[in-house]
Amino acid sequence: MVPVKPAGKSLSRRERGARTRTRILEEARLLFFEQGFEATTMQQVADAAGVAVQTVYFNFRTKSRLLAGVADTLILGDRAPDQWRERPWGTRILRSPNPREVVQAFVEGDSEIKSHLAPFARALGADVRMDPESLAAQDRGRDEFFSSVVDRLMSMGALRPGLSATRALDIIRVVNTLEAYRDLTERRGWTEALWKRWLTDLLADQLLGSTSNAISSSSLESG
Repeated sequence: MVPVKPAGKSLSRRERGARTRTRILEEARLLFFEQGFEATTMQQVADAAGVAVQTVYFNFRTKSRLLAGVADTLILGDRAPDQWRERPWGTRILRSPNPREVVQAFVEGDSEIKSHLAPFARALGADVRMDPESLAAQDRGRDEFFSSVVDRLMSMGALRPGLSATRALDIIRVVNTLEAYRDLTERRGWTEALWKRWLTDLLADQLLGSTSNAISSSSLESG
């Protein structure tokens, strides 16, 4: 969030611009939730934010990029997506001496992110797509986050013998998707706790290769 300046001090041009951008994103998020992406116009967003529609276009250019900006604000809520290291679970990913705890911390943090994104994806519907450039940027951000976990496990010498960093990243990408999270928690009745236990067990087994991390039927049924 944009910090508030003490009373009596005027805001710089950059600070005013940041506040305007934040206000536009917040109003767009509310409108997308309330009436859907297709029904929301750039003019409506501008009116709700109290700015000229040209200001919305200047900041985001297209409605698809505005959507991508809103999605970015949901990832960590009050912080930019690349600030995940400052979260408690981010600190555990980077500093825990136990490989399984690194995986657990990753699943905790990633599940927090998915819990923010899932209601938004549900409200927008399956047909809404961001522009290719925004999607590519989101994919890069996701891969950088996932790769940080892989790099941490590699630095600990904890990856399963013969498993490359590229293959480890592929495993995380294919099993840990927002679609899988939504399918299991929204349609199949899984609790958040069950999702976390299942994914932690699965990734520990696939990445760390220890028999002690094998998925047990009792851990799945207990959720």
